[in-house]
Parts: sequence; C-alpha cells; structure tokens
Amino acid sequence: MSAPRTYLFVPAGGAGEGLGHLTRCRRLAEQLASDGPRRGPRPRITFLASHMDRAARSLLRSTSGNRRAKAKPNVLLRLNPRRQWDLIVLDNRATSAEELRALLACGPVVCLDEGGEARGSASFLIDAIPRLPGGEAPNLSSLSFLELPARSRRKVQWPPRKALMSFGGEDRENLSGRLLDALLAHGLFSPSQITLVEGPLFVRHEWPRGITVVRNAAGLSRILSSHDVVFTHFGMTAIEAVACGVPSILFNPRQYHARLSRANGFPEIGIRVPDVYALKALLADKPSIQARVESLNTRMSRKRTWLLPTVLGSMRPQGKPQCTVCGRDGNRIVARFPDRTYRACGGCGVMYLESFATGSMKYGARYFGQEYKAQYGRTYLQDFEAIKSTSQERLRIIQAVADGRLHGAIVDVGCAFGPFLSAVRDEGLPCLGIDVSEEAVQYVRKRLGVPAIRSSFEELQKRHLPRSISAITLWYVIEHFLDVGLVLRRASQMLPTGGVLAFSTPNGRGISARKNLRQFLENSPPDHFTVFRPSGLDTILASHGFQLRHIRITGHHPERFPGCLGDAALGRRGGSRTLGLASRILKLGDTFEAYAVKVDQA
Repeated sequence: MSAPRTYLFVPAGGAGEGLGHLTRCRRLAEQLASDGPRRGPRPRITFLASHMDRAARSLLRSTSGNRRAKAKPNVLLRLNPRRQWDLIVLDNRATSAEELRALLACGPVVCLDEGGEARGSASFLIDAIPRLPGGEAPNLSSLSFLELPARSRRKVQWPPRKALMSFGGEDRENLSGRLLDALLAHGLFSPSQITLVEGPLFVRHEWPRGITVVRNAAGLSRILSSHDVVFTHFGMTAIEAVACGVPSILFNPRQYHARLSRANGFPEIGIRVPDVYALKALLADKPSIQARVESLNTRMSRKRTWLLPTVLGSMRPQGKPQCTVCGRDGNRIVARFPDRTYRACGGCGVMYLESFATGSMKYGARYFGQEYKAQYGRTYLQDFEAIKSTSQERLRIIQAVADGRLHGAIVDVGCAFGPFLSAVRDEGLPCLGIDVSEEAVQYVRKRLGVPAIRSSFEELQKRHLPRSISAITLWYVIEHFLDVGLVLRRASQMLPTGGVLAFSTPNGRGISARKNLRQFLENSPPDHFTVFRPSGLDTILASHGFQLRHIRITGHHPERFPGCLGDAALGRRGGSRTLGLASRILKLGDTFEAYAVKVDQA
C-alpha cells in the first residue's frame, strides 16, 4: 500500500492579516481530505501556525473540531526543519525570502496570491485574485480558483434598495464604521436597508439601531444575491458578488487595493475616507453599473474550469528546489509554466526543473513509437541506423580519449533499443545495456544478442555489472535523472582510473536557448530535469573525479537563427551553409557531447 500524501498548510490569520487566508486553507484542507483516494490512505493534513495569532489558532481549532477525529488536521506552532512534506501550501499576504528558504528545505512550496519576496523564488505560483500588470508572472492564474458562485441575478436593481457591507474578518481600518456613518449621514440608505457583516476580529461591535448585523460570515456567498449592491474592498467578496450578478462598489484600505480595483474594472469610492460625491454619481448611473457587471462576468465565464483543490490534489511534484547537480539552494527562477518551474543554479550554472505534472513519464512502446515519431518524424526503430551511424563516431572519440585502452566492457545507460550497443558489438568490444524499459531490454537481448539489464541506474547493483568496465555512456539520458549529482557519483565509483564517462545532452547555450530562452524551455520535454551548458562542465565533472577531455557541439540548425538570418538559411542553400559554418565556429549547436576520464584522486 502506498504511503499517504502529506500536505502542510501555512496560512496567515489574525490581527493585521484578517481571516481570508486561513478560511481558504481550511476549506482546501477539508476538500483534499474528503476527495482523497477511495482506496488507500487518506492524505495527511498539517497546519503551521507561525503566521497566526492566538485568536486565529483558536478559530482553526474550533472549526476543525466539528470534523471526524481521523480527519482533524495536526497543528504545529513551529517548523521542524528535518521533516518533509509532499506539498507545502503557503497562503500569506507577503512572505520573506528567509522564511521561504526554510520551507523549501521541507518540500516544494506552492504560493497562493503571494505578494512578498517569496513570489520570486517559490516552487509554484497560483494567483486566484487578479494582480497588477507586470512583476513575477504565476504558473497558473484563474478567477475560478475562488470557486465562484453561479450567476443568480440577471438584472441589476438600480438604484439599490438593499445594501450589504462586508470588509473581512478584521476590518483593521474600520472601513465598515466609516462608510456606514457616511451612508446614513447623507441619507443615501436608511438603517433598515443595510446588512453589515461583522467579522470575528472586529474591534467595533456597536452599530446604529435598525441595521441588520450578521456575525457568522460562513457561507457569505449564499446571501450575496439577496442584496442589490455590495460594499467591500478589493478581494474575494467583490469578485464573488459580481459573479452572482450583484454590483460591487469598493471602499479600499490602501492605494494598492484602489489600483487593483481600477485595473480590474471595479467602481471605487476612495481610500479610508469615503468619497460621497463619487458614490452619488454611481448611484445615478445604472447603464455604467450594468455594463461593469456584464463585462466582469464575461471575463469570469471563460475561467470557471479549474478548481483549486483539484489542481493541488493532482500535483505530483518531481525534482527539488535545490540544484540537481551540486545541491545549492536559493537559486533564481528563470521561467514558469502551468506544469513546471525552471531555476538556474548560481553555483554550477545548470538550469533545472521542478515538475508539477499530474503523472510520471512511462518509457514503454508508446514512448519509442508514437511519441518519438511526433517529435522526430519517425519511430525510434525507424531511426535506428541513423543513430548507429552517429554512434560509430562517438565510439571513435571514446577510443581516442582512452588512448585506445578499452580493456573492459562499455556500459550504455538508457540504451533504448541498442543502436550504440550494436556499433560497439561490431567493433568486437564487450558491452552491456541498462534501461528501465522492458520492451527495449528484450529487443537488445533477443534481436541484437547483447546482454542487457532492466534497471534504473540509481538502483543498479554492482554485482550485476561486469568485473571490468572501461566506459559508461549516457546518450541523451543524463537530463532525465532527478539527481544528477548521484548519477555522477555512482559513475565515478564504478569506473576505474582511466575509465571514460561520455554523454550527450541538450545545450543550454545553443542558438535556440540564446534566441528565446522561455520558448526553448517551454519546448523542452517534461522529463528533462537538467539543462547543461558546455561552460562550467569541467568544474562539475572535476568535483566527481573526472577530467573533461573533449566537448563536441552538435545539433546545428541554421534555420533557427533569429530574424532574416534564419529566413536566409531556409531560402538559400548558400545562406544555410554559411550560417551552419558560423554555428560550428561559435559553438551554437542545440546539443553537445562530453567525454571525460576518471583520474586518480589519490
């Protein structure tokens, strides 16, 4: 039976933070627990209360106490740096880089609507609430992550007869009181027309006689549609109200919220001090109010397909925030996509992937058949002879690097259907294939007559290897490993002094990456966890006992040069030859091969 998935929720809550973050995390935790697998262990939910005050922690315990004992989440007051979680969900207004580093040491961190330093370094960013243009783009952004209610009102009642006021669980700036006093003083509404939502952390509890006060905000979305207008600040309530078809008029605590209001088409009436004249103009302008509701709902209707619990529950993180080669942490983000995030290591210089895809790659018949053909135009077996021809040149370089001393077997890791092994066999040299694909291993054994083992390289036992090994090769395989540092260490342990390590891999400094790095990474296969570059490779290999002897730049594509240069390569044969020569001289090929020798470290 598989181990239960583990989630750590880190919400903000209490004085200065309100209760929106805590409420969202509590709902997500309940949905993940209830939507867990029908068979097998339920997910284990833990809350970290480091951003919650005593009142917020008390509220969490009281609301969780109604659930079955087995489903109650565990609550931690401080982070245990030695503990690991499958997924950490951080829901905070603004998180420091230092705190994020501590969390990343315990697992991949998904930030919800993050506005602090953590936004630039989190493993995954999800924006449910729209942000201002510019800044760090998220992996995913959708209003549907708010689980918006269905539209229940098609026509706007204007001027409004019933008003709802809701300013969160805390209302630190007393926006409720300030706006309420202004509405009554100017006779815009009578007390009987106003319903006020009082959050559990409100400082003010005395309200004018005649208004309706709601002190349990749970299920607020159910009462929105029974009102004609909602007064609130920019946030979830404003969006939910418009989703119901009820206009929202925003009275904001800060300039930032006002800018968000305007950027997203919401009418607003000031910051901390209500602009009564602006409100009167809005109350007299039904066409504008109706148009804003329709425009916002049109935007929302295109974004109601994703649900946040479904997204979080389907994530199967692979890869770590730390460098896959040298283990360095704190590395910068270079690109984000809906299913993955790329970082660039500030130490060894490689780019590496944190994957959040819903499933793992399977290297079976389909991978070498339909999937390979979709990328290269023919199946792997149809490409066999072309790969074998390239393999013959690779073998000559290995022999030259080894000074002709290949006295042991050549072990080809990720051998696939064996074109390199076939070239080695033709030279009369002993060899062994290693692959995780049963179909590939059987083909190598039965059709080529070459010994092969089905195993991952990380778990390969030494007793299964030949006594004498002269070389280990990984042709377009090394980028598939989650822990390249471990692979290099194992290769170093298996090879004797003078043994050769050779591999080929995509080039992070080739023409495609230089021309458009984001597009290059977007087109990179989702199971390529590391992107190497030739520069700095000598230092990486030296740290594992290898001396880099030769780099061969391959994969030259003149047509990929930017602008008119690429057009010239496509249009004129002479232009293609000239740019091809330039690509070789400048080492701009999109792939490269590396050949290194194990040295005596004594």
